[in-house]
Amino acid sequence: MVGYGGTPWPAIMEKFSKLSISRDSIWTWQVREGENIAPEVLARGGHVFSTEKVTDSFGRTTLDFSIHESMGKAFDGDENTAFNPDEIGLSRHSSLYIDLGGHFGVQQIRFFPRLDKEHRDLYLQAFALGSDKKFPSRFAPIGGIALEPFGSPFLIYANQNSPNTQSVVIWPLPNQPRDDKEMRHIRIETLNERPWEIAEIEVIANGNVARAEFMSQPISVPGGFPVWGRVRINGQPLDALPIILQTRTGPDPNPLQYFLRLTKSQTLREVTRLGWENIVTLSDVERGEAEQGPVLPNPEWSAWEAVTDGQIISPSPKEYIQFRVLWNEPGMKIETIEFDYTSWPLAQNIKAEIDPQVSNPGEETEFVLSIRVNAEENSNIPTSGFRRLRIGTVAEIVGVDRVLVKDREAFFTTRLGDSQGFDIELWDRIDPSASFIEIFFRARIFADGTSFRVQAIDERATVTEREMIYQFAQIADVDPRSPGSTLSVRLEPRNSPLVDTFRTSSEIFSPNGDEVNDELLISYNLLRLTRPAPVSFDIFDLLGNRIQRGFAGSDNSGRFLRIWDGRDRYGKVVQPGFYVYQLKVEADAADYYRQGVVSVVY
Repeated sequence: MVGYGGTPWPAIMEKFSKLSISRDSIWTWQVREGENIAPEVLARGGHVFSTEKVTDSFGRTTLDFSIHESMGKAFDGDENTAFNPDEIGLSRHSSLYIDLGGHFGVQQIRFFPRLDKEHRDLYLQAFALGSDKKFPSRFAPIGGIALEPFGSPFLIYANQNSPNTQSVVIWPLPNQPRDDKEMRHIRIETLNERPWEIAEIEVIANGNVARAEFMSQPISVPGGFPVWGRVRINGQPLDALPIILQTRTGPDPNPLQYFLRLTKSQTLREVTRLGWENIVTLSDVERGEAEQGPVLPNPEWSAWEAVTDGQIISPSPKEYIQFRVLWNEPGMKIETIEFDYTSWPLAQNIKAEIDPQVSNPGEETEFVLSIRVNAEENSNIPTSGFRRLRIGTVAEIVGVDRVLVKDREAFFTTRLGDSQGFDIELWDRIDPSASFIEIFFRARIFADGTSFRVQAIDERATVTEREMIYQFAQIADVDPRSPGSTLSVRLEPRNSPLVDTFRTSSEIFSPNGDEVNDELLISYNLLRLTRPAPVSFDIFDLLGNRIQRGFAGSDNSGRFLRIWDGRDRYGKVVQPGFYVYQLKVEADAADYYRQGVVSVVY
């Protein structure tokens, strides 16, 4: 477990971005649209300081940094108090920096002096207002922020030739477009020696926060070769939270490989991360014979994969796992992440592929799913085998015909899921040391790149309960008789339509309640959609008036059936005559229409 009661977040951190972190939690700050976030700067761990350019006796320009508690008056929420550099002996020609303590979407910035008669003319006349969204870890020490360029362009630039004449300064200016910006730091740089003060700086949020990311170090657990299972965050299932959790696994603690480029031979030499980051300490670099080369993914490590249905689908058993969490929800706080695992795998290696790899859209196709189960030579990893396989897919499964184990017919039972694939229950346990499984099934493919996720499952008894063990198959070329290695199916590369196999039950129907030809049924296939698309099914009279909306929603690729019962929008049976039905699909490229005429008779 990571977080409260487990490994502290900082101890397991590889890197993090645009979130706050403590020993027991990571979080983004709560923020509402229209909220002034400036008064809580210090409470969020932000800060304020000023800088002044100073020229020494050798003509070198340096920055003099100042921190004073009176600077907090500029955002304390009290318009009757003010920060005035004269009162603490600071130069009027200086810059004021504010770290907001988090990354926020900002829609407006306002600042002004005290607005009574005595102080209202102490407004900033010549100044530059800038912001940035850099992460504070880049600023070491804290004043390093002042060495970074701000603006490009500035939010507001009022110089002495075109000065500001208003007591209350508001960004964006009236002649500027509304353009919300992500901000972490704000700088106000004064450009002349005129007296000034700031009673309040108001930073108005748009209700959004920047996308937060936390990446762990590679983690190993006692027991060597874990099979990872379910994940809970704050004790809850993952699908109940607005976050993305990704994992990757590998045999060593190095998901990335670091290389030097040898200048003479123009070849690469692998070095440690520490050596790559501190390249000047390497002898051949000192001699000019090498330079910093690329950083590449370790081919022994899997790619990042999102946790799906609360389960880790990265390959197991692998000795190391790394995770990263991403979200952009304000006020999201993660205290704990719990990973279930077992050190007793179902098999050391489970690899799979599917054939054929191309299918005609919406046509029933015969597929073979090949699965190889084996152990490495001289391996001492204990394994148990399994009797159940789950094939997860959005393809329409027509039926499972045969299962072969080591080229022999196997006895099995099948359970077809609802648009989620199917399960195979084998009568005999699979030998984890050496087995070859072939599943022959029929399916219809509607979406290009439809994937098949292969999962071995076994149930084990523990001291207190029975638990389910899950282990996902890796993609590999396991059958030399089939080309390539994949667990996804592409659609035949031809100009297939977006809507296919469009059929109506009849051109005439009679909605008289006798249960014979009482409804108009329209069936069709949606193909090649990469994401859900808006779909509507409407009925019109011959004058073009819509009399009924049969469906309005979003559909993905698949087979669909729409029904019209002969009634109008008020629930009344329509008069005899001709009516127009229309199917509309709003795809990315263009809207698709399919229309026809049906006759209502009694």
